[in-house]
Amino acid sequence: MRQDSGQLGARLTGVVVSRWSWRVFGAAALVVAVLGAPLAAQSTRTISGTVLSATALTPIQGADVRVQGAAAGVFTDVSGRFRLTNVSSDQVTLVVRRIRYQPMSQTVRAGSADLRLLMTEATVTLDEVVVTGTAVGEQQRAIGNAVSSINVSQELERSGVGDVGNLINARAAGVIVTSGNGRAGSGTGIAIRGRSTISLNQQPLVYIDGVRVTNDVGTGAGSQGGRGVSRLNDISPEDIESIEIIKGPAAATIYGTEASNGVVQIITKRGRASDKSRWGLAVRQGTQWFQDPEGRIPTNYAKNAAGQILSWNAIQEEKTRGVEIWKNGQMQSFSGTVSGGSNLVQYYVSSVYDKDKGIEPNNHLDRYTGSANLNISPRPTIDVNSRVGYVAGKTHLGADYGVGTITGAMYGSPLALNTPSRGFGFGYPPEVVWGVFDNTQEVNRFTGSTTFNHRPVSWFTHRLIAGVDQTGEDNVYLQKFVPVQWKPLFTASGSKGQVQQDLRNITYLTGDYSGTAKFSLTKSLVSSSSFGGQYYQKRVRTSQVVGLEFPAPGLKVAAAAATRQGSQDFLRNTTVGFYGQEQLAFNDRLFLTGAVRVDNNSAFGDNFDLATYPKVSGTWVISEEPFWKLGSINTLKLRAAFGQSGLQPEVFTALRTFQPVTGTADQPAVTPQLIGNSDLKPEKGQEFEVGFEGLAFNRLSVDFTYFSKTTKDAILLRPVPPSTGFPGSQYVNIGEVSNHGLEGRVTLQAFTRDNVSWDITGNVGTTKDKIEDLGGIPFVSVPGGPTQRHVEGYPIAGMWAKRVTSATFDATTARATNLQCDGGPGKAALACASAPFVFQGTITPKITGAVSNTITLWKRLSLYGLVDFKRGNKLLNTDETIRCAIFVTCDVNMHPENYDPIYVANAQNGSSLQIVNSFIQDASFASLREVSASYSIPERYAQKAGATRASITVAGRNLHRWTSYTGLDPESRSLQNVNNPFQAAFDQGVTPTLAQFIATLNLTF
Repeated sequence: MRQDSGQLGARLTGVVVSRWSWRVFGAAALVVAVLGAPLAAQSTRTISGTVLSATALTPIQGADVRVQGAAAGVFTDVSGRFRLTNVSSDQVTLVVRRIRYQPMSQTVRAGSADLRLLMTEATVTLDEVVVTGTAVGEQQRAIGNAVSSINVSQELERSGVGDVGNLINARAAGVIVTSGNGRAGSGTGIAIRGRSTISLNQQPLVYIDGVRVTNDVGTGAGSQGGRGVSRLNDISPEDIESIEIIKGPAAATIYGTEASNGVVQIITKRGRASDKSRWGLAVRQGTQWFQDPEGRIPTNYAKNAAGQILSWNAIQEEKTRGVEIWKNGQMQSFSGTVSGGSNLVQYYVSSVYDKDKGIEPNNHLDRYTGSANLNISPRPTIDVNSRVGYVAGKTHLGADYGVGTITGAMYGSPLALNTPSRGFGFGYPPEVVWGVFDNTQEVNRFTGSTTFNHRPVSWFTHRLIAGVDQTGEDNVYLQKFVPVQWKPLFTASGSKGQVQQDLRNITYLTGDYSGTAKFSLTKSLVSSSSFGGQYYQKRVRTSQVVGLEFPAPGLKVAAAAATRQGSQDFLRNTTVGFYGQEQLAFNDRLFLTGAVRVDNNSAFGDNFDLATYPKVSGTWVISEEPFWKLGSINTLKLRAAFGQSGLQPEVFTALRTFQPVTGTADQPAVTPQLIGNSDLKPEKGQEFEVGFEGLAFNRLSVDFTYFSKTTKDAILLRPVPPSTGFPGSQYVNIGEVSNHGLEGRVTLQAFTRDNVSWDITGNVGTTKDKIEDLGGIPFVSVPGGPTQRHVEGYPIAGMWAKRVTSATFDATTARATNLQCDGGPGKAALACASAPFVFQGTITPKITGAVSNTITLWKRLSLYGLVDFKRGNKLLNTDETIRCAIFVTCDVNMHPENYDPIYVANAQNGSSLQIVNSFIQDASFASLREVSASYSIPERYAQKAGATRASITVAGRNLHRWTSYTGLDPESRSLQNVNNPFQAAFDQGVTPTLAQFIATLNLTF
């Protein structure tokens, strides 16, 4: 097992950050520690303090604090502060309650000030309201399917994560987060419960406060590392209160067509009524670095004309020149918030500025995020919430996957050492890559929503949501006019440069009405009837312009190029749906729910009218029954659910289309393009899940789920007969896919004392997908995946190649001979030239999970560690394939006698990508993802600076990895595509996940 160990101490001494930013950070900390005057004496009949999370030491807003037995108490403010006056006794017991936390009590003396009351998060929270698509949401006790919830404020403060994708990673069972690369500004892809579609997008739907938003992955221009930005990056984690993940059709029926892959609900922060405005400031400073490049960038070999074996290693050669290829990058973030209001109006306003630099000079980002949330309650029966968010920024992604510095370092040759390339592959040394190639994305994004809640009578509540998400992308791939000294490295045309600009405007419109009527039919039976309708529209407008060959240096726009090309497109997809749901509650312990949704979508074929999706679920809080006698099991909820939801076809796939051509006499004409399919309908996913949630001994909580999902009417491309007059293929509903697995989450309060506590949390998820039916098609190749196929009876996008089972080594010719390959299931081995492609493994991890530990000391210091893992998936090590089988620069090519003949056979016969089984490698890994220490500065020092709370967190991320994968990074993916991100599973010349060290100062006033 190779260990990508980090040289943490050495790297930290090399932190490269701007001096002014560290001075700001240090000065702020110093001010908090020393300024001010002694606090005024507290009244002897007054008790004040702060309520905090026991694990992250973050303040808990809205906690109910009261003296035991008292009819009324007070609620904590945004800083977790409370103040009780006119306490009746010298010694009283305080009781603190808050949804999502276990109740706690503590005996204190009247006159106590600066109390610190710690609440432990309860993973079994049956009375918490979860967003489900209905007007009033549903209590956790009534929901028959698994819902994962992430406390963002807590996770953010202790992890230092700067984007939503990495915030979700490892924190929800069954949610697979895949990173593309380690470049500043790059994004992640999300798959919930593995894969369940063959040809459509696997990404879940994303909502912000009930408004559907774009979540495209792999956006950008060009093929040289520019397609790496995720729209999830636009959402500032600092503005998020919580994230709820609805995992599949059994839970997402009400969300209808497009929801088969699950739903991610992002709930933003809101203001609370308080006697004065609350201000918050946060400063984040950090560094990131390429961990152990000396042990990961390989040495390449070649023979000179005299037959001597020469070696070349990019790291060593550049160090000989007195330089390092990759420098430490910098991460900076500055954020401010203000919130407050009265019972009539509450507000929350925030602003965040991010400035990150990667490990190469042409990789950096500047991003500004602003948001405002206003809640108005003119009457007790009416409240209106409006939110606006704006993002503006520019990301320079540099270059990877082709002409990048990583590629040059991986594929170099000693034969080119004394040339202008200095040995680097593809002829480009680092300074040329940085000076010539630039991939950028400029984004302007606005998200706005208004939610109107009305309770006209006690038994009826209805809600109206209207919103828009507008994103404008300016994606540019630029190859600059090459300076004279670098021209020998380029062709005559290439040295003149080029530019490609892709403009993308994506608009989502949301209209959502829902109502819920609630009646008590009998003393023990309550009926909740919900209904609603939704309107969603997605518009995508694209323009592309290409300019080739600039006449002079300094020109960067297509208008200045000698040759210009352009194109334009516009796509629109509309969904209209209605649902009805009935829920019966018996004694608030047994719940039965039935629902049905009907949808129409503009991408459906003309002969297909409406899609119908039913749902039924049940829950039983058995631990609240009178007969329950197992006192050690405090809470036990049993649940089961069945439901359906869909995934609509791509725009235009159901329509007969024609493409423009130049006809006779140079006149415009059209020719057949796609035959279309008037019967095309959505893929329909149906899922059954069963599970339980329980709490034992008041310290061990367990959440377990088994799910089984089938996707029917899967959309595939099938060849059409030439007699139709249309070329190519037709989209048809002929496939079927199954997927099943287990999910579990366990939290243990291992140790609890006044000044010491230890919590352990673990989650695990399994998934196993299988193509049940391809409608008679032998197999379907995966675009961009050179060794991937969809084959009936095997996983989606599985890895396929010829597998060498035996070979001998001929010392005379230095070649592997007598190659025998796997003949297929149940068949004998045969000569590789006649052997079929056989299954090598799945690209989807069979098991994912994480384990975290939190130790809290003296109610001020929190120590946190997180290890996550993925197992059972394969990845094509394209770097090793190209080096060993195509460029012939590996040690195996120089000294084949030292290697297994099967590996030699792959190296000598893998150039056609048919015999590459040795390069399709196990990509399992475990990663020391996060370690942190958070210290809450004593209140007396914070108050001297006018602050109510101050904390400092120091965190390290991606510090260590255990893996047998021999490539740069088992998490990397080279090919990213907006329509089907991360389905192709190979890494080639991609910047790996970077190690990070981050320090954060938080102040609340």
